Amino acid sequence: MARGLKLLFYFGPLLFAAGFLAPLTAQVIAASGWTPPFGLSPLGCGFIVAAALGIPAQIRGRWI
Repeated sequence: MARGLKLLFYFGPLLFAAGFLAPLTAQVIAASGWTPPFGLSPLGCGFIVAAALGIPAQIRGRWI
């Protein structure tokens, strides 16, 4: 149990980005009526934005 929680907290920035930032970005894109480039869906574009924010946060260990 403790090992699982350590693993969960280690990947916290990526989980936050995928679970919160990606759907939030997709909803903002859909609500604004903006069409993502290259035929992407709003959720696909949200995952790209979330990955662009979450991966550096995972590597550096902080968001800012």
